[in-house]
Amino acid sequence: MNDITETTALPFGLCDSGQQPYFSVNSGISLEDALTHLSHLLKCAHASTFELCDTPNPDRGLVWSALHHIEGAKGLVDALLAGHESRNGG
Repeated sequence: MNDITETTALPFGLCDSGQQPYFSVNSGISLEDALTHLSHLLKCAHASTFELCDTPNPDRGLVWSALHHIEGAKGLVDALLAGHESRNGG
């Protein structure tokens, strides 16, 4: 099995289908650095959603915060997988 070692450039963050993505993961980010940042993103998403569960009238900022953290985490994972696929002819 081939190991995942780094990211490839991958845009993410579509507002709607008619716009280009707002953000991009850069190529060449090591697996360790990507996983460290991924852990931070998921920790923030967890904290935001935990607060939302205990709030009768949730702050929309917390909802958007959770959404953006999850979207960033997905972008990192997708960039790691795309980097793996491009190096292994997938």
